Amino acid sequence: MVLLATSPGPGGARNVLAQAENSCPFFNGDLKATLSVPLFNDNFDTEAGKLSNESLDAQLAEAMATLR
Repeated sequence: MVLLATSPGPGGARNVLAQAENSCPFFNGDLKATLSVPLFNDNFDTEAGKLSNESLDAQLAEAMATLR
């Protein structure tokens, strides 16, 4: 699985993501990657339905590629 988290602030819900990541082994989760997206409103294009930040978009593509 790939875990994603985001928030409107600069933290990108990292604490929530860390909790989910740490609990995966207890639920037999096969964690492949994680990605925290900070400042959601600045980094996501709601019209296009995708990340507008090229660096984060590349990280997302890399994370998703781990599922193949």
